[in-house]
Amino acid sequence: MPENRSFAFGILVLAAVLCAPAFPREIGSFDRTLNVNGPVDLEVETNSGHITVRQGNSNTVHIHGIISASDWDSAGAEQRAREIEATPPIRQNGNSVRIERPFDPSDHRIGISYEIETPSATSLRSRTGSGGQTVEGIQGPVNASTGSGRIRISDIAREVRADTGSGGIELNSIKGRVDANAGSGGIRTTNVTGPVTAHTGSGGVDIQLPANGGFDLHARTGSGRVSVSPPITMESFSSDRHDVRGRIRGGGSLIDVSTGSGGVRVD
Repeated sequence: MPENRSFAFGILVLAAVLCAPAFPREIGSFDRTLNVNGPVDLEVETNSGHITVRQGNSNTVHIHGIISASDWDSAGAEQRAREIEATPPIRQNGNSVRIERPFDPSDHRIGISYEIETPSATSLRSRTGSGGQTVEGIQGPVNASTGSGRIRISDIAREVRADTGSGGIELNSIKGRVDANAGSGGIRTTNVTGPVTAHTGSGGVDIQLPANGGFDLHARTGSGRVSVSPPITMESFSSDRHDVRGRIRGGGSLIDVSTGSGGVRVD
């Protein structure tokens, strides 16, 4: 009996290993440093993987790519990783830098995460099919999107647009206009001095206002309540607090926020 139980346990362990999902594993990396001599126009695309963009030196763009794979064809994935390491999908034309999706049709099995340091004077367009994004300390404008993953953007001098199908959005210290959209996930803004448009299908919206300046507010929720902490001059509101319009500190930039399911809080 003990031998039978050991054999049965071994079969269960083997079955669990064979049926377990293949999580991404790092199989390669590459580094490139590009010389620039003025404002940078940066575009980044990847099938899956995290994208991080931070302020670096004033005359170079440094790109660190991390290649991962999640299927069982380890030999094929390793070979493709070596090809990408030798010739990364990076194109430069003067101060315009484009990081593209890999070209091979089979590259759906390959993910590349990017850690990029770029001059402060950089505009950014970044897209990933699956993975989070972090952007810090560049001038902008910034347009960041992901099919699934959290987006964090901070210390941007110009306008910001952030879109995620599933995941939260956090925006901090943005001086220009903000447009944030989430299919499912919460949205939080802190110290945004320009107009704010924030919409989520499911999740809460939290707006932390700057200490100074006035704002016009239109906040609404399909299921939840609108809570406003600063003194507000009401223009209209529903009895159930699902829809509130008013002026904070005399009015100013428009804050237009909505959620299908979740609360709205303005502090």
